[in-house]
Amino acid sequence: MEIRQLRYFLALCRTLNFTRAAEEVHIAQPPFSRQISNLEDELGVRLIDRDARPMRLTASGVFFQERAQEIVGRIDRLKSDTVRFGRGGRQTLRIGFEVYALYGHLPPVIKHLRDLNPQLDIDLKVMSSEEQILGIRNGAVDVGLGREPVQDEQIDQIVIRREPYVVALARDHPLASADRLGLRFADLAQETIVRYHDPAVGRRSDPIVRMMERAGFVPIRETALGDVFGALGLVAAEAGVCIVPATVRRMRSDDVRYVPLNEEGAFTDIYLATAKDWNSPILQQTRDELDRLVAAHEKA
Repeated sequence: MEIRQLRYFLALCRTLNFTRAAEEVHIAQPPFSRQISNLEDELGVRLIDRDARPMRLTASGVFFQERAQEIVGRIDRLKSDTVRFGRGGRQTLRIGFEVYALYGHLPPVIKHLRDLNPQLDIDLKVMSSEEQILGIRNGAVDVGLGREPVQDEQIDQIVIRREPYVVALARDHPLASADRLGLRFADLAQETIVRYHDPAVGRRSDPIVRMMERAGFVPIRETALGDVFGALGLVAAEAGVCIVPATVRRMRSDDVRYVPLNEEGAFTDIYLATAKDWNSPILQQTRDELDRLVAAHEKA
């Protein structure tokens, strides 16, 4: 099996047309078709259902496409990283993170890594937890910071912090009074719950939805947005209340108040994810600094 065969197959996945795929990789269609057939013969499975109209991938083809994308992505990044290192001795660390991490420990960790490694370039990408795991598998990111645990034999994941949930309310909301020590779901029974989980991955994948279901709480109304900034904007406009990690308080505080949520399991774990058995010195520096920051936060 050759890398060019993987690239040919991925071009076919994108176009689902042998002629267009051959044009994309700049070879004639007959040798292109032979390379795909040779690949299938070597694997002993059919990757393409040629009889379907339109042509489609088989189940084995879908699986092979996912793994081929990971391999080709890693090879492309290996090439670009090596060229960059050869030209200036610079390394690259790619970090995928959920946006609220910018208001937690991520900025001081980045500063710490840059202080220790002047030749280190750090690429930052806002990504959902699901996108981070896919990115680690295909080499698009090296480290992920997210809220979702995963069961994946290719991923190492550790809990770096447990963060309580709070309820975000409009500044003048009756439940936002300064003497309130906490809220229960029963207090929110007549409120519109604003959620900010990525709608593309489904409602049940939202950890806050799962927490509400465990407590037997069914909101009277829900509004779903794709990002926490928009959710806080709706809260400020008195269009509902939102359950968020405590770190989110730093995002918006002039017209939004935050009250602890006093329910069982009202917390979220923050995970650091990397590729399995990746033992880079930079990764260890990241973990050490996170441990120091979390310990200082818990002492404060």
